[in-house]
Amino acid sequence: MKPPVVRARPADPAALGTVFYSPGSRVGGEERRGSRAWLPARAVAFGPGATGRRRPGGGRGGRRPRRSSAMGSRSSHAARIPDVDSIRRETGFSQASLIRLYHRFQALDRNEKGYLSRVDLQQIGALAVNPLGDRIIDSFFPDGSLRVDFPGFVRVLAHFRPVDDEDNGNRDPKEPEPLNSRMNKLRFAFQLYDLDRDGKISRHEMLQVLRLMVGVQVTEEQLESITDRTVQEADEDGDGAVSFLEFTKSLEKMNIEQKMSIRILK
Repeated sequence: MKPPVVRARPADPAALGTVFYSPGSRVGGEERRGSRAWLPARAVAFGPGATGRRRPGGGRGGRRPRRSSAMGSRSSHAARIPDVDSIRRETGFSQASLIRLYHRFQALDRNEKGYLSRVDLQQIGALAVNPLGDRIIDSFFPDGSLRVDFPGFVRVLAHFRPVDDEDNGNRDPKEPEPLNSRMNKLRFAFQLYDLDRDGKISRHEMLQVLRLMVGVQVTEEQLESITDRTVQEADEDGDGAVSFLEFTKSLEKMNIEQKMSIRILK
């Protein structure tokens, strides 16, 4: 008997774009034998006005909005970003995107510390309602760090930059793999499950994620059935867990490049 089809809880539709979960996707569904169960999260809103807090001047966030007309040309905006050329090379972001993200970073940094803390990122309304919000926030703070600067902030977001023909055609094979490559997108998704960082997703880790996603929509018995099925179908070596290689194979027919992309991040 097949486990029931369960719809993951949708997050804020005002989020910048779909990253892991598309409306109508099914946990434990039939696409690639349940492969959708691996991508159950929704995008985080990092665009302007996502904190849900009104500025005194009528905008959102903790400070008054800056007037672009008074700031000079786009080049003068970019000049205010530390190491902007290095960040562009590493992340592949356009100058316009970096300027937009820098303004967003400054809006979240309400105390003008020059870095963001977990509390700062928790201002984002879409994260507050995202079942995996805490795990997504953790990805900005690797190795137990307590703050993230602007380069670290955009380095994480670069995983969701859309892939285009120009990226593939002009790439120097001697250069590091782009942060928005298919494999790096998959690595980012994998680490949301692999909490103990042992390189494998255990049955318990998979069950934890699905429990967060579906809440009380199914019984515990049904949830365990979905978990067992998802792990068993991906677990090729029979060790009871899913390695990164097995994870990538289970999603080989899914358009990760599209599903883990935010269109505005060019």
